[in-house]
Amino acid sequence: MWVCREAEEWLTLSFLPGLGCSRIFQLVEALGSPKEVLRLGSDATKLCPGFGERLAALLSDAFALAAARKRAARELILLEQQQVSLLSYQCPCYPSSLHKIDDKPVLLYLRGDEQVLQSPMLAIVGARSASTYGKRVSYEFASALAGCGITIVSGAAYGVDAAAHLGALSVPGATIAVLGCGVDVPYPASHKQLLDKIAEQGIVLSEYPMGTRPESFRFPVRNRIISGLSQAVLVVEIERELEHLHAREAAGIAQLLYLRRDDAEVLCHDGQAA
Repeated sequence: MWVCREAEEWLTLSFLPGLGCSRIFQLVEALGSPKEVLRLGSDATKLCPGFGERLAALLSDAFALAAARKRAARELILLEQQQVSLLSYQCPCYPSSLHKIDDKPVLLYLRGDEQVLQSPMLAIVGARSASTYGKRVSYEFASALAGCGITIVSGAAYGVDAAAHLGALSVPGATIAVLGCGVDVPYPASHKQLLDKIAEQGIVLSEYPMGTRPESFRFPVRNRIISGLSQAVLVVEIERELEHLHAREAAGIAQLLYLRRDDAEVLCHDGQAA
């Protein structure tokens, strides 16, 4: 278990309503640490262009700060009780690849071995309603790649995601499940055992605080992390336009590869035959 320096201050900033990752990043980059941001309060915003009166007032709001500090203290207790690590973007084990994405997560919660974050990674994502063939191909790709020391990244959903995780675990190799909820919230509920096994052999990871429930808007947001961790994203059997859109979001800066259902033996690069 790893907990970043000034964890309580990081959490306090993250629990202030309306601040968000990009604003926290701006403040900490300008002042050096979350502790210094909280010490200066509203004066901290004077060093950051674009911060208006509302955000300055937030950093000097005694009620909001007290509530955020109280929640941060409770969060630290939960982390200890459940052996969940907390990384800030300043931690040495924070993945260097995530520094390259827009709106990078300021904090990462994880169950498992944080050293896995330093390994080469490839994401496998795709249809929840994948065919038997699609799931088998996902499993076999993941198994083969994990056997070569590549960590498989996916989202722990039904279909392709689950098959990819299982393929990596079968080697046994490392895999990372990036969740759109708290790392202590098994979702889907039927994947609890799978997530526990992933935590033993890799990482269950989220940017969301403990106890955060899964909501539909969180999943496209987490896709930037799946992509940001990965050198490439293999997309298997995308059917619906919404899934295609989410796949594009998941691709982010990573190289995007398609494995199409109508010509499943052909591996494609961004829709073009390789």
